[in-house]
Amino acid sequence: MGMKAIFSNRLYKHKIDPDFVMSMDHTLRVFNQAKHFRYQAEVRELRGSKAKSSVSIHQRLKQRYGLNDYYANSAVQEGRALLSAQKELKNVYMRNKKEQISAVKRKIKATKARLTTLQKIKGSFVKGTPMFNKTSREQQKGAFFVVTYKYSTRLFY
Repeated sequence: MGMKAIFSNRLYKHKIDPDFVMSMDHTLRVFNQAKHFRYQAEVRELRGSKAKSSVSIHQRLKQRYGLNDYYANSAVQEGRALLSAQKELKNVYMRNKKEQISAVKRKIKATKARLTTLQKIKGSFVKGTPMFNKTSREQQKGAFFVVTYKYSTRLFY
């Protein structure tokens, strides 16, 4: 689904009749109220907190806001589009959260493994016989203990 580009002439508020500006402002406000009402009515029906009305949403918008068929139908269509967009976004958000949870689980697993390695090294020091894993950054080279970091190496004796 792509975007549509519609050609129009630009209107400046200060160059047109103030009554026309007020009329447009009122029309847009009423249209947005109708769109919001349609969206909220649909959400309430989906949640089950309100039974579906016997009168169509199109007719209810026309009666409540005094809209003609064009604006009422547009409000219904935009409210429906907003609801479907919210459903699609919910799936995207769920997928992102699952990825975040799995990343945190991997981080916890790596941290636990590192902690276990360090506890084993500490235990070997307490016993008096220092022992290191072959893959750990801490190693014993003769009488020296070497700790290797990404950009530096520290030597202890």
